[in-house]
Amino acid sequence: MSEGIAVELAVELLRAARRIVVFSGAGLSRASGIPTYRDADGLWMNQAALRFSHAEDLARDPAGFTKFWAERLRVVEAAAPNPAHLALARLQRLRPATRLVTQNVDGLLTRAGAVDVLELHGALQRWRCDHCGNRRGPWLLQRCIRCGRRARPDVVMFGELLNKGVLLDAQVAAEESDVFVLVGSTAVVYPAADLPELALANGGQLIILNAEPLALDHSATAVLRGKAEELLPLLVDGIDGATARS
Repeated sequence: MSEGIAVELAVELLRAARRIVVFSGAGLSRASGIPTYRDADGLWMNQAALRFSHAEDLARDPAGFTKFWAERLRVVEAAAPNPAHLALARLQRLRPATRLVTQNVDGLLTRAGAVDVLELHGALQRWRCDHCGNRRGPWLLQRCIRCGRRARPDVVMFGELLNKGVLLDAQVAAEESDVFVLVGSTAVVYPAADLPELALANGGQLIILNAEPLALDHSATAVLRGKAEELLPLLVDGIDGATARS
C-alpha cells in the first residue's frame, strides 16, 4: 500500500469512528528534544539512566538519583509541544470522545491543550515523598518541604506497578474503541502493550504510525511509516477539512 493511499485510508477510518484511542510512546516527543529509549542515542544507552531507573535506586544513591532526575526534569521543562502533540489536542476538539493514552512522562500533551490524558507511567513534573506521603510540594532542591527527605518524581520505575486506575481506564477505552491509533511506540512493554490487542479483540481497527516496522503491522488496517510530527498533522488536517465540508 502506498503512503498516499495509507493516509487516505487512515483519514477515512478516523472520520467514521465514534470512539478513537491514540496510544503514544517516545517517538511522539522526539521532535521536542526528548530522548527516546531504544535508539542509538536513547536513554538506555546512558549509564546514568540505567543506574537510576529502579524503585530502589533512591535509597542506594540518593544524591546520584536526585541529580539524574533533576536533569531530566530540566530537559522536559525546556521542551515545547511539537506539531504531533498539537495535532492530537486538535483531534480531541474535533472528536471529543477521543482518549489519549501515553507512555511518556513529559506532560507535553497536556501542555499542548489535550485533556484527560491517561499517563500510564506518570509525569516527571509531579514529585512525591514516599517517606511521609506528601504530594503537594513545593520541592525545593527536590526535597520534601514537610519532612525534609529527598523526594522522587511521580513516575513508574522498574520494580513498580502501573497505577491500577489509570491502566483500567486505558483498557476500557481500548476495548470500546472503533479505531486505535498507535504512535511512536514499539508496543513491547507490558501491560501497556496489551492495549492494541484489546482493541483488535473487541472489533476495533488499528492504525500504526511509526518510523520502524512493528510486529503488529500485520494486524493494522493502515500502516504509516514516518515521523509523528509530520503524519499526525496530515491526518488531522484531513479530518478537519472533511468536517468543514460536511
